[in-house]
Amino acid sequence: MNYAVLTNIGQIDSVDFIPTVIVGFYESGKEKLFSQYSETLKARFPDVDIIGCSSESNIYDSIPYVDLGQTHTCIYMCIEMKKGSYRLQLFPDQKKQKIFVEENKKYSAIVLSSHYSNDLEQIITLLQEDIAKNSFFGAIAGAKLSTFKEGSIFYNGEYISDGILLWLIDQEEYSLKGISAHDFDPVGFDLEITRTEGFQIIEIENQPALDMIENMIGTLSLQIIESYDQPFFITSFKNHDHSFKKPVSSIKSIDREAKTITLFKKVSKGDKLKLAIPFSREKQINQLDNFSHFVTNGSIAFLFTCVAYKGHWGEMEPIYIMRLAKNINIPFIGLHAFGEIGPLDTKDLSVLQNQTLTLAVLTEKQGRT
Repeated sequence: MNYAVLTNIGQIDSVDFIPTVIVGFYESGKEKLFSQYSETLKARFPDVDIIGCSSESNIYDSIPYVDLGQTHTCIYMCIEMKKGSYRLQLFPDQKKQKIFVEENKKYSAIVLSSHYSNDLEQIITLLQEDIAKNSFFGAIAGAKLSTFKEGSIFYNGEYISDGILLWLIDQEEYSLKGISAHDFDPVGFDLEITRTEGFQIIEIENQPALDMIENMIGTLSLQIIESYDQPFFITSFKNHDHSFKKPVSSIKSIDREAKTITLFKKVSKGDKLKLAIPFSREKQINQLDNFSHFVTNGSIAFLFTCVAYKGHWGEMEPIYIMRLAKNINIPFIGLHAFGEIGPLDTKDLSVLQNQTLTLAVLTEKQGRT
């Protein structure tokens, strides 16, 4: 499998093969530039499929790893894959979703969504149940937090603000493996969420949500919220009988007058909430070291990282990604997103979550050409 990372369109001449798939990430507000670069790539490689996703900021495989100065606002991973080994499917919102795959075949997948929606949850359920189990990964498109705008996805020249893009990959030809990792442990006992509205928790155990939480952990200050120091473990009422690890959900805001808590992820009445405490530094480092287990010769990777992870670690984030890059030692591109999809354990199902590093490693299987 031939591949190349482009952090600058001026590197196009370094692509000495004919890519069939190009995956790109563009920082929100740089859509016009991304279109220009994509047109240049399409002119050079007319038969290529180009897909992409907006980001709060980009991540790549060289120092400083995070685009701190907006110098690499459009990045690409060019890949030569067999045309018959993958398929792309676009799902517009508000339509009945059905994934078109061949019977008796196993697939992996990359999922890119313009925003959170019930349709995204439906796609995840379909992949969990019938198609990919725990071998699918993805992100909700990112945008600048200061703009309060939603992101977009890109599909062969078109920007989509209300849809989901699915890149299905034949497991006979390619392996797509990885994991999601956060930096918290659950503590205490499950609390039942008894009243919600969309992303907003109104009541916990029939008490005002904010009162209930602050009675246990103290005041949720602006500093705690802005640094994402107090996420929650939320288990969907639909998944109470599953044994997989609980995903983390980050606080977006609170309303002191209404005594509500708003998350980055939708919650439902009957969901269970558990408080979180940070990992020890030793556990954080061990976790980063374990990412190397998914890598073999010839692998490439995609790194889906939450804006809340970036906000939590601040200036330390490039240091953590540097350690990850050293451990995996393969080409990768990534983005800061508004939500990530992946399994928290290799035996678990892939789920939607917040505040993670989610790594997806793509490898051509041995003996395949």
